[in-house]
Amino acid sequence: MCLLALLMGACDPQVSVSVDDPEHSENVDQDEQNPEDDPEDDPIEEDDDEPMSGDVGNDENVYWEASEFDKRVKVIYDGAEATIEHSIEGLTCYQEGADVVIDTGDLTGVEVIMRGESSDGQLKLYGTNKTKLTLDGVRLASEKSVPINCQNSSVLFVHLKANKENVLEDAASQSDEVYYPDGVLSSDEKRNGCLYAKGNVVFSGTGSLEIVGNKKHGISVKKTCTVRTGVVLQLPQVKDNCVKVDNIVILGGTISAFATGEAGKCISSDGDVTIAGGKLELYTTGDAVYEEDENDTSSAAGIKADGNVLIQGGELLCVSSGTGGKGLNVDGNLTIEAGVIEVETSGTKYVYNAALELDASPKGIKADGEILIQGGRLVIYVTGKSDGSEGLESKTKITINDGEIYVRAYDDAINVGGDNPVGIEVNGGRIYAFSEQNDGVDSNAMMWINGGLVIASGSGVPEEGFDCDRSQDFIVTGGLLIGTGGAAVSTATSSLQSSLIYNGIAADEGKVVAILDADNHPILLYELPRMLNSCALFFSSADLIQQQTYAVYTGGVIEGSTDSWNGCYLDGTYVGGTLLGSFTSTGTTTVVGSGGGPGGGPGGGPGGGNPPGGGNPPGGWPN
Repeated sequence: MCLLALLMGACDPQVSVSVDDPEHSENVDQDEQNPEDDPEDDPIEEDDDEPMSGDVGNDENVYWEASEFDKRVKVIYDGAEATIEHSIEGLTCYQEGADVVIDTGDLTGVEVIMRGESSDGQLKLYGTNKTKLTLDGVRLASEKSVPINCQNSSVLFVHLKANKENVLEDAASQSDEVYYPDGVLSSDEKRNGCLYAKGNVVFSGTGSLEIVGNKKHGISVKKTCTVRTGVVLQLPQVKDNCVKVDNIVILGGTISAFATGEAGKCISSDGDVTIAGGKLELYTTGDAVYEEDENDTSSAAGIKADGNVLIQGGELLCVSSGTGGKGLNVDGNLTIEAGVIEVETSGTKYVYNAALELDASPKGIKADGEILIQGGRLVIYVTGKSDGSEGLESKTKITINDGEIYVRAYDDAINVGGDNPVGIEVNGGRIYAFSEQNDGVDSNAMMWINGGLVIASGSGVPEEGFDCDRSQDFIVTGGLLIGTGGAAVSTATSSLQSSLIYNGIAADEGKVVAILDADNHPILLYELPRMLNSCALFFSSADLIQQQTYAVYTGGVIEGSTDSWNGCYLDGTYVGGTLLGSFTSTGTTTVVGSGGGPGGGPGGGPGGGNPPGGGNPPGGWPN
C-alpha cells in the first residue's frame, strides 16, 4: 500500500512518485516497504460489474469494455487523509491531506478506483490517454475547489459501481488547488463544475451519483458527454447549469436535475443534444435575467441547445416555474422520432426593457430552426398568463408526420412566426391544440394539412382554431380537422378537400356538436371544449363531399363509441340533440352564417332548412 506525501508512510515496490516540491515527493524502493502495508493484504480488485445487456458496442470512445484497463489505482478517502494503492511503473502521484493528484502521462489502460469519505478532498487527473474512473461508494466534498477535476483532454469513463451510492459537492467559493504542473497557473485551468472534465466523459454502470453544485455547474464537460443505460445521475441542487457540455448523447439511464439559479438550465449544450432512451426529470425555478455583455435576456430551461436536438426515445419531463422559463429551447432544429415528452411552464413574461424588446416569454418547446415530429407522445402545458406564453413554437417551420401531441397554452398553442417563417405542415398523427386567449394553431406563413387528426381550439373573437394570415396560404388536401373559436378562416381554392365554417354556435364545455349526412350517418361527433357565446366551427374531412347536404345538431349524447380522443369520437351513434341547421357543401369552403353572429338555423344558410336529401331520413331525425 502506497502512502504518498509527508503525511503518509511507505510505498509499494517499483512505484515512482514525482512532484515538483521535494518536500512532498519520494522514491521508495522495495527494501523500505512496511510489511504491515503488504498489498496482498488488501488487493486491488478486478471490476466485477457486468455490462448491461445490449448496451455494449465497439466504439472505444464510448464503451470502456472495448479497451483493456488493467493498470489499477485505488484511492481511499478517510476524513482529512487519503490512501493511494498501485503498482504501476511510470505513474506520477501527488498528495496533500485528502487532495490527490494522479498523472498517467502517456500510460494507457489506467483505471482509478475511488471510495471512502472526506469533507475536504479532491481527485485531480492529468494524462494524455483514455482513463477509467470507477466510483465505488465515495462521498467527497471540497472546501476550496471541485471534488473531481480532470485536466486530461482525452476520454474519461466514469463508471458507477453496481449498487454503490456516490456523492460529490463543490465549494461555494474557490481558491487555489494544491498542485499545478510546472508553468501552469490556477487561472490557466478551468474548473467550473462539481465534476469537471477537459475532454469527453462517458457515464456507465448501475450505481448512482449525486452532485451538489454550489459554485456554478454540476457536471461540466468541455467536449461530448455520453450517458449509458443503467446510470443514475441526481443533481438535487445546482446554482447554474446542472449539466454543461459541448454535446451530449443520452443512450439510457436516469437523470434527475434541479436548477435553482437565475436562468439556470438542467442541460445546457453549446452544440447538439441527442436523447435515444432513458428517463429525464428536469426542473428549473429561476427567473430570466438580462445579460449585459450579450445585450439580451437569458431564461431557464430544462434543455437548452445552441445546436440541434434529436429525440429518438425515452421519457422526458421538463417543469419550469420562473419568469420566461422554457421546457426545451433550441437554437437549431428539433427532431422528435419517438419517446414520451411532458413539459409544463407556469411562469409569466420577463420584461427588462419593453421599448427595446428586451424580454423573455415562457414557452413549452421553442426552436429557432425547424421542428420535425415523426412520432412519440408530447404533452405541453403553458399556464403563465402573459402574451407570448406559447406551447409549441418554431421561428421557421413545424412538420408533423406522426405522433400524439396535446398542447394547452395561454397564448397560441402551436405557432410558427419569426422574420422568415415557412409555415406548418401536418401529414399525420393526432394533434390537440388549445389556447386560453389566442389561436389553437397559428401560422404566420403557409399552412398545409395533408393528413392526420387535428383539433384546434381558439378563444373568442377574433381568435380562431386555425389561424393562417392569408386564406390562400391555408391548403387542406386530407385529414380530419376540427377547429373552434370566435372566428374561422377559409381554405385556399387550391385545397383538394372540402371544408365547412359554421358560425354562431352557442358552445358549452362538453356540449356535443354533430354533423349527419343524408343517411343519418355522423361524419362529425365532437364535444365542444369550452363555453363561447358565438362559436365558429371549422370542419374538414374526406367525408364532406361537394353537392351533398348535411344537418348540424347540438346537444344529445354519443353512444357505443370505442374510439375517441380529446372530445372527437371516430365511431358510435348520435342520439337526441337539437337541429341547428343544414347546408349543402359547395366550393372549397362552405360558410354558414356570419362570423360572430348567429349561424344558420333551420332555413338559414346553404341547403335551406330541410333535412339532408329532403324530407325525413329513415327513422326520423334525432330528438
